[in-house]
Amino acid sequence: MSAAILYSGWSFVAVFFLISLLGLLEFYKLIRSEHTSPQVVPGMIAGPGLFLLFTWILLSEASMELMLVAIPLVAMIFIRELYLNHPHPFLNIAVTLTGMIYFTLPLMLMLKIAFGFTPDDEVHYHGGIIMGCILILWASDTGAYMLGSQIGKNKLFERISPNKSWEGFAGAVLSSLLAAWVVSIWFPDLPLQDWMVIAILIVVAGTLGDLVESMLKRSVNVKDSGVLFPGHGGILDRFDGLLISMPFVFFYLWVRGYL
Repeated sequence: MSAAILYSGWSFVAVFFLISLLGLLEFYKLIRSEHTSPQVVPGMIAGPGLFLLFTWILLSEASMELMLVAIPLVAMIFIRELYLNHPHPFLNIAVTLTGMIYFTLPLMLMLKIAFGFTPDDEVHYHGGIIMGCILILWASDTGAYMLGSQIGKNKLFERISPNKSWEGFAGAVLSSLLAAWVVSIWFPDLPLQDWMVIAILIVVAGTLGDLVESMLKRSVNVKDSGVLFPGHGGILDRFDGLLISMPFVFFYLWVRGYL
């Protein structure tokens, strides 16, 4: 994944399009039950389809108004439920759309950051910003595990994730700030102060994202979201922190005038 992000914009798009497909499919499989039946095919067409459309808009500088195609796509999910004769139709609609909001939307925001970043240069693809965010997230996870596993006693959110501790969170903060300093040297697209703010956003939102995914798994009574990565779970297990933190990073960059 790292090589794809750094190699070119096209390889970045290809990898994350594949991730959008696998992640959304994994979500729908995870959430399916005797009471819930998400519309897998329409969701898989609409979510990754909007991802590709957004990519084309960014690369061709076409009108963003083309994204309004999302409106009839969403309406069709409501209409299709009329013909499925399921006892909980609006629950099915809700989980179908939730998958797209939870998984596809953050990946589209990543596209906007990578291709819509507007500093004082003419470079059209800024994969270094995405790579920097991912490195900070990895550092956060590593710091949380190392310090939390050694001295973690005070539970952070025991009802959802009994293994997480405030000590681990402190380790995540320290390691992510250190990573932000290194990232600011490797990827000078942003100054150090911006990377530091982004690091704090990633630690806080990434930790909450991990808790959100734990809440999801507890609600369906599974340990891992999938088996794509043996010993590490599925796509959602690997990207849970990124999915929730990316909207906050996007908003910060927008407020700062970079997007």
